Amino acid sequence: MQDNENTAARPSVMASAGDGQPPRPGRRLASPTAIAFQPEFWYGLMIVIVTYLGLMSLLDFNLFGHAVHDSFTLMALSWRQGSLSLLNGENYAYLELAIYNGQYYVSFPSVPALIMLPLTFIFGENTPNTFMTFMYLLIAYMGAYKTCRVYRSAGEALWLALFMVLGCNLLQFSLYGGVWNQGQLCNFMFLSLFMAGMTGYKRSGWALGLICLALAVGCRPFSAVYVPLGLWLLYQNLEAGQSIRARIISMLPYLAVPALIALALGWYNWARFGNPLEFGHNYLPEFSRDPDTPQFALKFVVSNIQKLLRLPKFEGNRLVFGDVAFDGFAFWLANPIYVTVIVMTVVKAIKRSWHVADTLLIAGMALEVFMLLMHKSLGGWQFGARYLCDLIPMMLLYCVYWRTQTHKWEYPIMIFAIAFNIYGAACFHMLMGGY
Repeated sequence: MQDNENTAARPSVMASAGDGQPPRPGRRLASPTAIAFQPEFWYGLMIVIVTYLGLMSLLDFNLFGHAVHDSFTLMALSWRQGSLSLLNGENYAYLELAIYNGQYYVSFPSVPALIMLPLTFIFGENTPNTFMTFMYLLIAYMGAYKTCRVYRSAGEALWLALFMVLGCNLLQFSLYGGVWNQGQLCNFMFLSLFMAGMTGYKRSGWALGLICLALAVGCRPFSAVYVPLGLWLLYQNLEAGQSIRARIISMLPYLAVPALIALALGWYNWARFGNPLEFGHNYLPEFSRDPDTPQFALKFVVSNIQKLLRLPKFEGNRLVFGDVAFDGFAFWLANPIYVTVIVMTVVKAIKRSWHVADTLLIAGMALEVFMLLMHKSLGGWQFGARYLCDLIPMMLLYCVYWRTQTHKWEYPIMIFAIAFNIYGAACFHMLMGGY
């Protein structure tokens, strides 16, 4: 018997493996051991490590080096000197810095800088930021495996977790510790931990999951579209016998810390720019110079869709990316989980098997994609379609949440995704150069 303070009552929809019941939303398999004692978890972790280190060695990248495009380390160093603005910001013309009232500011949400802050006491300005993006990728794998293991067998969980971290172009993006890479990999990690916490049985996991969601918003603000999903999952996790009012009241302790994080992020934005929702991008020179070129607009949607449908070309016997290295290419090729999600959505629509969590997931993902398509750019120089990787942890949850088996047709997609992204990461840098 587990301690009631640490383990919540299992929801009524829970069923053990092989009970002959049809899959239901949130239905869970019995998992008697922690993932740390499951060999499949370690097999997958070793695959990620060997793949990553193999790419770093092949490309002659320095795992423990310091990537110079690191605004977060500079932000942390400025904090240590009591400054909200970036000290000597005029010396960093190669960074995307906001200029406001004559001061220079980092134009990215600040949570990744909190991680770099303690490292500055050890390494100064030469933090091992590429090693940190590697750690974010590994932790994302752990969150993905834990989530999938709740609904699938250990072998299936291994495949699905690898699909998420090696089968998308964040694998290539994690090979460098720049400010863009840190922000996106941090968001990827925190969303993975959010779904791992909210799909578990422990109340502490639910609390930590919501904290991770709040921190994800502090990395990539569009992750706020999953707040309704987080609230619904928490509501569902609580004791089913309670009245609606009692259940809502019992949610409040879980929301206290995430609310404080949101308030802190809003205060930090207000202290710098006088607006709790402004983290600096609107004060980048490219937007402040030309008021007729906004950061977001409907006029960008069509051109961005066209970019996300472009294909790399074959020259000789290999793929080349010269024409599609800026703002991305075919999203379904670089991130094949989109294919899986589209097929599953069609199947669910035919079967009319929609549930509240499905609706919140699809609505959140659709809204996020639409907002990304409204942006002036799709992420600049890159392999694949990196902005669309922000959705992938939630896509994985969508794929596993409503059923307890992986269909055979999914495995070729997973194998292709992993193989293409390993090949693409290596080939892209061999042809296009390093960072």
